[in-house]
Amino acid sequence: MKIDLGSGELCLADNHPLSLREARGLSVRCTAGTIWLTVEGEAGDVFLRAGQSYRLASNGLALLESIGGGGRLRLERPPRLAGLWRRLARLTGTWCPVRLGLS
Repeated sequence: MKIDLGSGELCLADNHPLSLREARGLSVRCTAGTIWLTVEGEAGDVFLRAGQSYRLASNGLALLESIGGGGRLRLERPPRLAGLWRRLARLTGTWCPVRLGLS
């Protein structure tokens, strides 16, 4: 996995899944290629193509992997939490990143 700092996108490689833990409410937006997503406790797998997104409904282990190469994605916080983080950053003068459990 590589992170494109200019766009904030994660570039996934085939056979190298990204795992997320305790990420309920997080949206996965596919920006290129095809992304396979499976989440512990959720029925069925999800395949996302460029422009599609999926919101995680549980805190179970989520695995994301590129299918066929060139898979890119962006992780997005729910809007209500994003506003809270901005307010906290203004109050404290620091940025506190969300704990995503990326490994």
